[in-house]
Amino acid sequence: MWNAREVVQWVVLAGACSLATAGAAKAENSLEIDLEVGGEYNDNVTIDSIDSTSRQGDSLLRINGAIGAQVFEKGDTSLSGRYSFFQSVYQDLSNFDLQIHGLSARLKSKVGKVNVGGSYRYDHIRLDGAAFLGVHSVGPDIGLLIAKKTYLTASYQFRQQTFADPLRSERNADRHSADAKLYFLLDGTKNITTGYRISRQTAEIDSLSYWGHTFDAGYKHPFKLGSKEATFRLRYQYRQKDYTGFDAAIGDERQDKRHTARVSLEIPLTEKLELGAEYKYVSSISNLPVADYTGNSVRASLSWSF
Repeated sequence: MWNAREVVQWVVLAGACSLATAGAAKAENSLEIDLEVGGEYNDNVTIDSIDSTSRQGDSLLRINGAIGAQVFEKGDTSLSGRYSFFQSVYQDLSNFDLQIHGLSARLKSKVGKVNVGGSYRYDHIRLDGAAFLGVHSVGPDIGLLIAKKTYLTASYQFRQQTFADPLRSERNADRHSADAKLYFLLDGTKNITTGYRISRQTAEIDSLSYWGHTFDAGYKHPFKLGSKEATFRLRYQYRQKDYTGFDAAIGDERQDKRHTARVSLEIPLTEKLELGAEYKYVSSISNLPVADYTGNSVRASLSWSF
């Protein structure tokens, strides 16, 4: 359970971060700094990367932060860097507490009418206070307007994950992914998005290697709320994983299918302060019993951008 001392510590930390980042933003205009503090309730706490499902609900505190800067710019070419931080603190299930430190760099330019770029990211992930997982990802991407109100993006990504615990080394894996997404621009800033991604993951053991297919759809609808412009978002994702090796735990090759739906609302309170709310539903269908579950979560947060 959270005690008063822990709550005070987190409130002080959030306040100190907001004051520090505000001062940094004033000192250096090129910095972009974001901070989000919120609460969430999840009725089935899980960690998918290790197939850990609690079958229990819990409340948690979430803190997101990021600081980024453009370090080079010449014409259409620019290079930027970013550090991000995430911390979840569960009320009861502290063994599911996650902390993520991310470092990323992005180079982008323009060739004719085509936007081209490349990104690299490293995430150091800690679980329950101990080193858990390291993830490197890198890849190029392009984007171009293919019709008056239709924008296409395409990318390739190589991802490498390495678990800190030698007992989980069988889950170390390389993943190659390619995807394409279409943005249909409607009146004003409304848009509809659709996308598809194909992935091939090769793990240390065949039973954890798979081909993956992911389909996405989304709708963004800004609207007036008093004198402010709020944003409603609706998103759906279908993901299928076809594992390529025999799994002794189930006596067959594993197969996963997952439906994820999200509904969110963003309401600006001031120029730099925003209130957010989200509901998420997950239906995970698998012949591996621990990965077969449903989950619901609700979240509310306050975000600052400097």
